[in-house]
Amino acid sequence: MQTTILPGLTADDSMYEIAAEELALRVPALPPITWEQFTAPTSWWLVPDESGLASRAELTVLETQQSTIRINVWMRPDLRDPGGKPLPHSHPWGFDSYILMGAYDEDRYRLGGNQVHTERGVTHQFGSTNRVDRALYHEVTRVHAPGATMSLMVCGRGERGAWGYLDLSTGRHLPVTPDPAFRAKLRNLNPQHR
Repeated sequence: MQTTILPGLTADDSMYEIAAEELALRVPALPPITWEQFTAPTSWWLVPDESGLASRAELTVLETQQSTIRINVWMRPDLRDPGGKPLPHSHPWGFDSYILMGAYDEDRYRLGGNQVHTERGVTHQFGSTNRVDRALYHEVTRVHAPGATMSLMVCGRGERGAWGYLDLSTGRHLPVTPDPAFRAKLRNLNPQHR
């Protein structure tokens, strides 16, 4: 059975079953997720890219000071520079991303001394785990099956303000500067939360 959760986001029995099985395996202390939770429009947020289109859908299963557990359905690459140049980002927490369905490619960057070390086109596919520590900068550059690539993020404790972007021309960390239009883009994609 296929259900339209939001415009552009559909789920079927297999997506739900895989997400429920992996949550039980990876985070056994959590209560089981129900079909009603998984398919409720208010459970999901569509996350806009720079142009205002949905890059992924997020269902946050748990969010505490110690941990965040989130299911992502990937729709588009996670490119954050409006001009199309690479603008890799870091995260305020380390996390494991378990690829539950489909695949995506990412470019990965690390600072070492005065150099930027680059790995381009790293593929994370069904059954693999993408480990991302707080020192890694990355960008998802390709989603192999848009709308059918699903991951489970299990994040550790975050540190507010401890993430940002990597300027590839200088090798310097750039603090996050909020997109003044982000909230409007988010509201536009998510009328279910008004």
